[in-house]
Amino acid sequence: MDNKKLLKITSVCILVLVPLLQIFSRYLEKYNIISAYGSINPAIVLYFSILVLLFIYIKDLIKKRRKLDIYDYLFYILIFTGILSTIFSIDKGIAILGREYREEGLLSVISYYLLFINWKVNGQKDIIEKFIKFITIIAILNSIYALFQIYTDFDFIIRYTQDENMAFGLCINPNFFGSLIVTVLSINICKYLISKKSSLLEYLIIILLFISLINSQSTGPFLTLILVIIFLTVFLKIKKSLIFKRLLILCLLLIATYTSTYFVNKYIYTIDRCEMCDINKTINDGGNGRIGIWKNSLKLVKNHPLVGVGYDNFFLVYPNSKIDNTIGIGVTGGELEINKPNTIYIIDNAHNIYLHTLVTTGILGLIPYLLLCLFTFIRGLKSNNKLMFILLSGFVAYSIQGFANISVIEVAPIYFIIIGLMLSIKD
Repeated sequence: MDNKKLLKITSVCILVLVPLLQIFSRYLEKYNIISAYGSINPAIVLYFSILVLLFIYIKDLIKKRRKLDIYDYLFYILIFTGILSTIFSIDKGIAILGREYREEGLLSVISYYLLFINWKVNGQKDIIEKFIKFITIIAILNSIYALFQIYTDFDFIIRYTQDENMAFGLCINPNFFGSLIVTVLSINICKYLISKKSSLLEYLIIILLFISLINSQSTGPFLTLILVIIFLTVFLKIKKSLIFKRLLILCLLLIATYTSTYFVNKYIYTIDRCEMCDINKTINDGGNGRIGIWKNSLKLVKNHPLVGVGYDNFFLVYPNSKIDNTIGIGVTGGELEINKPNTIYIIDNAHNIYLHTLVTTGILGLIPYLLLCLFTFIRGLKSNNKLMFILLSGFVAYSIQGFANISVIEVAPIYFIIIGLMLSIKD
């Protein structure tokens, strides 16, 4: 088995088994086989993948005798700063394996970095095309399950405990679901905008994914989609790849889908929740009090500026209140909760990927991460390859929504594979 095939198998296992274990554990909890779904750690897939991914990387270095480039050095620096942060972390066990329900410790993050560097070396045109189809299938399966969550009352369907009107597909949380959907939807929208021919299936996929984005009731990913469409309009226009007629059709299609979904939700299924209807309040407080969380998070940086507090150690330093009998915002059991009296609320994430990285790994960890993102973005902007345009749209979507969302093991691997595939393209 060559490296490319082994890398493909490993990546597929990660993208399939991690969410599968998540939803499987939820069903075990639902039927009282286990007491809490967090007792099964889906990140075990990532831990085992490290050995395989490391083997692939070393074998490539030896067999191809390739010269190290700036991305290899960034990879080494990211690993080094991650280990350094773990050494000086508050709770080293949590820093290595991650906190229960989050599971994004050092080992999980190392698997992300190995995915990006290996795909950077082994990516090629046919693999990129297959990857786009594969993650689209993952998003479709999530979306179909999400339709059952919102529009059926079947007992065997697991629903979001905080609000059954919020869809989360197979991602456990509506915000995580929104991250996945906006990333894949942006990819498919870009593919549609630059294609001269289209099929009914393409339209149906865009409609289905957009309905899922609406029903996730997650404002950040929804606003991200709008920004991505604006970005693609300008970017593709500059690259002389924009088909204006298709942009017009897309806008009409999205408006019609949103209007229809709103009507069906409100007047047929009597769903009162409409995240976008109260957009002003959401923007003012950052969504569920995120602005307050960001302010408190920035204060934490002063005490741990260089190497941070350690992966998933955020909740140990955040000023969490023990009990709030009036109103609370926090994460309990991995889910963001609001207005639930007599509950212990634990904020365990900055709800901003970049700020969270700063708090957990310090300036030394944030700088190489931002450089990787910046170099990838510049590489995408300079390219004239249409596959690069498609991947860039997903990269931009995930990067934007990250300003108000969380990095999670169900979605983050897709992002780092996208980075690797983008860097593999040679104009």
